[in-house]
Amino acid sequence: MSSAQHTNANGLIEFYQEYSPEEDQDRTNVHYEMPVEFFYAVTGGKWNVYSCNLWDVAGANDPTSSQEAKLDRFAHLMNLQPGQRILDVGCGWGGPLTYLCQKYGVEGVGLTLSPKQKAAADERIARAGVKAEVQVRHWEQYTDDRPFDAVYTDEVIVHFFHLGDFFKKAYSLLRDGGVMLNKELHYVHPRYSEMNRAISHINEIYGFTGNYRPLAEELRLANEAGFDVKAVEQIPLSQYKKTAGNWLDNMDEHKDELISLVGEEYYKRFKVYLRIIMRTFAAETMTLDMILSQKPVSQSKA
Repeated sequence: MSSAQHTNANGLIEFYQEYSPEEDQDRTNVHYEMPVEFFYAVTGGKWNVYSCNLWDVAGANDPTSSQEAKLDRFAHLMNLQPGQRILDVGCGWGGPLTYLCQKYGVEGVGLTLSPKQKAAADERIARAGVKAEVQVRHWEQYTDDRPFDAVYTDEVIVHFFHLGDFFKKAYSLLRDGGVMLNKELHYVHPRYSEMNRAISHINEIYGFTGNYRPLAEELRLANEAGFDVKAVEQIPLSQYKKTAGNWLDNMDEHKDELISLVGEEYYKRFKVYLRIIMRTFAAETMTLDMILSQKPVSQSKA
């Protein structure tokens, strides 16, 4: 981790730090190479989804059903059909990829930077018997000679400094007419990206890889990569508060186990992180959006 980092007047490391793929992986894994059991206990549910879930859907009243409600919404937006091929960039422990392959009859590839995540995902995929594989590979270094029908991320592109290049990569990996879906947090105005001690704590948890953007910037970059932006759906931040609140409850319920896994200091730091999330969303400086973009069908094939 030798790159020079930009700091503000208070000595806090700012967002928008550029790293090589190798350093990006090292920094990301400061977080994700923690014990798998820690994240499983915190996230709960069958699929261990590590992002905001949907609790306002009929029947979504527990971690598993709220996770599945969100993933079903993804599948609806991407119009998943049996036999299609999907790419999950930042696939975590393989829960979403396994669920989508199992329920919708698709096959998939997942990318992660964490060997521990891959091992956990491989076990989950094997148990479910779905057609999927997970690779430890940075998106910048990933290639494939078979086109995908859909590429998706779930609160992952915030960690991509070269977001425009990622969109170009996704475009190149998709068939004509294929879709890209990204769910992400966005500032309502660039002025809110100024670093303070609370936000710095969140950024430090993730190895200082934060790149929060306004929604307008993401839409512009998608267009510049060649995509047609087809839909933007906003998720009420109350859904994230409920998700984070559920995680905090899980931390209290499994306190002794979690401390034995990661130590008391990290346990406390993680609880502070979740409480900061709750306060940040109460300030209404961010939105949570799902953006569906499509690679146009070439005129010769239209």
